[in-house]
Amino acid sequence: MNARKSSLHSSDGLSRMLFYTPYRCRECHFRFWVSNPLKPFLLAVILGFGIMGSWWLANSEGTPAGRSTDSAYGEVGVRASRGDGDAELQMGLRYAEGEGVVKNDKEAALWFEKAARHNNAEAQYRYGLALLQGRGVVQDYKAAFHWIEQPARRGHSQAQYNLGELYRYGTGIGRDPARAYLWFNLAAAQGLEPAAKARDSLVWQLKPEQIAAMQEEAHRISRGEHPVAGAAEGALRSSGEPAGVPPAGVPKASAKDPAAAAQ
Repeated sequence: MNARKSSLHSSDGLSRMLFYTPYRCRECHFRFWVSNPLKPFLLAVILGFGIMGSWWLANSEGTPAGRSTDSAYGEVGVRASRGDGDAELQMGLRYAEGEGVVKNDKEAALWFEKAARHNNAEAQYRYGLALLQGRGVVQDYKAAFHWIEQPARRGHSQAQYNLGELYRYGTGIGRDPARAYLWFNLAAAQGLEPAAKARDSLVWQLKPEQIAAMQEEAHRISRGEHPVAGAAEGALRSSGEPAGVPPAGVPKASAKDPAAAAQ
């Protein structure tokens, strides 16, 4: 047969393009089709590689979307699903920072809360911060104070600094410069420079008796002792000033959002 291969045309149709090869007679120029068994084979190979690639992407460690917690995060996910506080904290950090997952403040807050209820100090601070800033949860200053206070009493320097900010501006608790001084002092003792500056800025608002009482309580807290109930309040009363109220003639601190300071 005196024929040659012909070129494909857009009007040839998909089935002919996929399974046949066009030819044209050299003498009469008649165009005809011949079945090509190689084309279906190549098509099957391409589809097979596509399916295998999709399966690999869906099951690789780098793309956890759509998979269970256990398979997505290996050992950390397994421990988190069993209530391990440290693992729950790690899950929260991954969602908070977008590490291997799409950043999701709501999911991060859920994991922080779980770990916080399992007595993880860092998670308690992180969850309190989320409540303070309203990230992934409804903003709630009283609940934020509750969760930030717990790790602060356990020696968490950032929690101590933020607790001082809450007392300083009366967020979630009555404004109390003396107790703000107390927590700034504890955080500063751990090398937190902003806490030292905040502590020193409050000195002029306090009576010597108040400062002495707060320094004594700071020593007790740093030694892990429980504060003596009413000790600081007694010092405040003896100084003639009610707790949380600056001395007469001292202007109140300018308004400031403690959530912004907590960054």
